[in-house]
Amino acid sequence: MTDQNKKMITFQTTRFGEFSVAEETLIVFPGGVVGFPGEERFVILEHKQPFCWLHSVDNPSLAFVVVEGGEFGQHYDFNLPVGDPRIDLKMEDEAAVLVIVTFRNAPGTTTVNLKAPLVINLRNRKGIQVILDDPKFSTRTPLWSPKESDSGENK
Repeated sequence: MTDQNKKMITFQTTRFGEFSVAEETLIVFPGGVVGFPGEERFVILEHKQPFCWLHSVDNPSLAFVVVEGGEFGQHYDFNLPVGDPRIDLKMEDEAAVLVIVTFRNAPGTTTVNLKAPLVINLRNRKGIQVILDDPKFSTRTPLWSPKESDSGENK
């Protein structure tokens, strides 16, 4: 299908104005995400690496800054929700794992939520937020080590 034949969706954002994206780029979270049960349709908008925006196409003011879970190395390892009927994730499917970033006043205090990652089945573009019952994962994991935040560098 050529770009001219792709079905486009236009939506408004409070941060960036109007966007048009191909319908095939939508990510659907059946049932929404924690705290936003009715918000199901999102797109990823590129930002400064390693950050992206996960933006609702139905709510102009709802957007999350996210980063790939792989940024946190091998210690961030958990079982993907293979077989979950909401996203139909199969063992052979590729999945993306995103974590939500919370920026605070001081750059060194920016955190990520490793306790509740977003898992997206790349085959069908359906996602869910998984709550991990493991005390080693926190909702406020520092994004940068103290040395990196002091120098202004990131991972």
